[in-house]
Amino acid sequence: MIYHVSLSPVALIVGLLHGLVGALALFFPVGTQRFLQRFPRNRTLGRILLGAGTAWAATLCATIDLGEYSWIRSGLFLASLTLGALAIWLLDDFPSVRGLSILLLLGANVLLDAAFLSDRPGKIAVVLLAYLWVIAGILFVCLPHLFRDRVCEPLVHSGVLRSTGWGALAIGAGFVAFGLGLG
Repeated sequence: MIYHVSLSPVALIVGLLHGLVGALALFFPVGTQRFLQRFPRNRTLGRILLGAGTAWAATLCATIDLGEYSWIRSGLFLASLTLGALAIWLLDDFPSVRGLSILLLLGANVLLDAAFLSDRPGKIAVVLLAYLWVIAGILFVCLPHLFRDRVCEPLVHSGVLRSTGWGALAIGAGFVAFGLGLG
């Protein structure tokens, strides 16, 4: 285990994040639609997300137990910083989508670590969400135009955005209830 976190706070935070996204979609639909139209090619936000992913990955390379590969720790740390800096500098095609995908992949490990030794039956929802994040992260890192075509463009329509917002609120409420010990 890399992260020593309990399942309840992780479920609570994930639920609050889903609830926030759903509330933004429901209460500010025009702003959300404008944001979604600009998100895939937003270079500033992409650099911020890629920087966060780089910092997270470099921190992991510097701090986790690498076992028999500990002798190359400094090389991995420098390689992650170098590759992250090059991505921030040179990546012009869908930087926000790729940055978000990297954060989804790194965040899935937090969810899986939190659910690892838990005996609560609701942990399967956290594990399922983690694997959905992994699938989305891998898919959208490799094919970021799919995020634009399959996520952003349909959500520009108000009916789809509204139903997605309600779905995100429902998922968020479920995770919050689970995080508070109600499930």
